Amino acid sequence: MSVMEKKVMTAEEYLARERQAEEKSEFYQGECFAMAGASRRHNLLSVNILRHLANHLASKHCQPYVADLRLYIEAHEHYVYPDVLVVCDEKAYVDEENCKDATVIVEVLSPSTETYDRGLKFLHYQSLPSLQEYVLISQEVLQVEVYHRRIQKQDWIYQALSQPEDALVLSSIDFSCRLAVLYESITFPIEPASSS
Repeated sequence: MSVMEKKVMTAEEYLARERQAEEKSEFYQGECFAMAGASRRHNLLSVNILRHLANHLASKHCQPYVADLRLYIEAHEHYVYPDVLVVCDEKAYVDEENCKDATVIVEVLSPSTETYDRGLKFLHYQSLPSLQEYVLISQEVLQVEVYHRRIQKQDWIYQALSQPEDALVLSSIDFSCRLAVLYESITFPIEPASSS
């Protein structure tokens, strides 16, 4: 095989391999990409948002999931593992391991994946017909960014939140949570004092 050739696999081969794998990989147009491990803060933030979503949605028809439910973005032949997603339509489930749509997607930003989460991944997420809100949570500072879809205008409204009293509001599922609650138990790295 030459240096320029890539080993391409089918989606079926990827799914079969993924069921046996010890570590998760994402799949994009015939190629597999190993997922990096998550930090303690990343895990805590994922669990915090999942817990509050689960409590809120307990008596409703929507279900929140964390990291292990695979999302298939059909328009781009792309399988991904969002940190947290909320599914509100039974038709979105392909089987017990895969879904093909979501109403809310949350990504906790990591230095190694932030560009991907903001760029190609979000571009692909936008092709999901039911997606209403896309949330980016920083693990480095107290900051949450939200993209709200406007169906009538076919565009997205951006919102940045950075104060403890600010509320993350997800109108598609009638959810609200203050950042102080979302970031409970999170300690940030201490920045070195600047020398004069």
